[in-house]
Amino acid sequence: MLKLTLIFFVMLNLVSCNTKTKLLNTSKSFNYKVNNASYASNYLTANYSIIKGDAYTTSRILDGNFSPELLEIKFLSNLVSGKFDIADKVSKKLKINKKNKILYDLPDYILKIKNNDFKGSLDVFENEKLFFKLDDLNDLIKFWIKEKENTKKYLSENYFSNSSIHKLLILENFYNSNELIKIADLISKQNTLNSHELLLLAGFYFRVDDTKKLKEIIKTKLPSQFDKSSIINNFSKQNNIYNQIQKLNFILASKIYNWINEDSLKNNSYSYQKIFLEFSLFLEPKMDISRYALAEIYTFEKTYETSFRILDTIPKNSFFYLASNLKKLSIIKSSGMDAEYKTLLFKIMDIWPDNKLVLYRLANYYKSKSSYQKSLKIYKKILDHYDSNDRDLFLYASNLDKIGKWKEARVLFLELLKKNPSDTFTLNYISYKLALKNQELELALDLIKKALEIDPNNGYFLDTLGWVEYKRNNFNSAVYFLEKSVSILPRSAEVIDHLGDCYFMLNRKKEAIFEWNKALKYETNTNIIKKIKEKIRQHDRLL
Repeated sequence: MLKLTLIFFVMLNLVSCNTKTKLLNTSKSFNYKVNNASYASNYLTANYSIIKGDAYTTSRILDGNFSPELLEIKFLSNLVSGKFDIADKVSKKLKINKKNKILYDLPDYILKIKNNDFKGSLDVFENEKLFFKLDDLNDLIKFWIKEKENTKKYLSENYFSNSSIHKLLILENFYNSNELIKIADLISKQNTLNSHELLLLAGFYFRVDDTKKLKEIIKTKLPSQFDKSSIINNFSKQNNIYNQIQKLNFILASKIYNWINEDSLKNNSYSYQKIFLEFSLFLEPKMDISRYALAEIYTFEKTYETSFRILDTIPKNSFFYLASNLKKLSIIKSSGMDAEYKTLLFKIMDIWPDNKLVLYRLANYYKSKSSYQKSLKIYKKILDHYDSNDRDLFLYASNLDKIGKWKEARVLFLELLKKNPSDTFTLNYISYKLALKNQELELALDLIKKALEIDPNNGYFLDTLGWVEYKRNNFNSAVYFLEKSVSILPRSAEVIDHLGDCYFMLNRKKEAIFEWNKALKYETNTNIIKKIKEKIRQHDRLL
């Protein structure tokens, strides 16, 4: 047992070292000498990789014939990483245990669909109660077989009243697209279509030469992480998977992607989500939205190297290329790689200089560097070139405040409140700003109380109320609200510092110094750190 424990810690350290490699060097692979490794080290390393979400590494480790325990891990790792042919071969050795028969049969089901053996795929789970949404998939397969064998080619009324984008695409294989426009128009009125479904619908309108509806869908319904102008300009190109009449494998891959956006699957483990996204990509390798969603899951698990590797496979001509680069930015930022973040951000800016989401990222970058004049220009550009909304106006007004134009900012903030009196963030911002300036404290009190009526347990709002009361010299009341705020935000240096100031004004000096010292643990701003240290130095000496 001691030997196994020692091996585990050695292997754990080896794996940990690999995670420290440069994030952007996604091509670097792990070199495991499996043949020379012991059973215990293989088992522990593979199990560790599975636990941390890295099925790709596990499938490389277990490349050979092993005991039943290792075969179980080998099956799962290949299933999760999309190597369904290997998973199928391993599953045949594990079918002695009938308890997980459906899971073991899943690779066979997937391979039959991939090979267009649709009737054979229906036979795989013939007598089994299916998990997740496989029934929905089988319904589409049955619908395809039924229409393929239908010699009358008659569109029943049921198709018009109870259809979906996926059934519409199936019908296109057996009917003239122009006969299906009424169905497409009904689908276009649905408010639940995701980005992928919207592009599928745009593709249908492209095929029936309705350019107006195609542009309307892309311009008004697709979110900002898409380069809409590029999509419209390149929709007719051959490499666009959305402009063609789609075969069943593509349609099923689209349906599988949809499951990931549904709560029923989101509530399950990431491993199941990975299996189905890999299933989607196995059926249609050009399904970049599934690739993006898969990378997102690895990002959630903080398996950044795998996430980057997947995002790198999304080509430049893909409609999801912008989204993939924005996701890379998020990963790099969360990893604290400032230089790499700046490099990629400006590279993205060169390609998409007018994209709203890219402009937001650039403005936030300048704000983080206290370059408020530059971020102000970007927010002004957003207001001038896009349909302005309250969020954009709030960002512009707060930026005006940062460069010392509080009077102009105040006018805009009050305009926002006039439009939406329940805008808690604006209520809080104005109240806190007035407290800092020691101006209109009764107005500040009224505003923050309104915000807390709407969101009574918001720690930041409670801090503002405490600070307004501090400025009104109501120190006991201020302490009450600030202590409540600290209980909600125990690592907020600003709130803790405020509480220390209140304690000091109540002559609770030891408690004040204690809170100031605690604030130093969490504060990152060097100027604020100096001010807190100066308070401690002065008052500690007096004590």
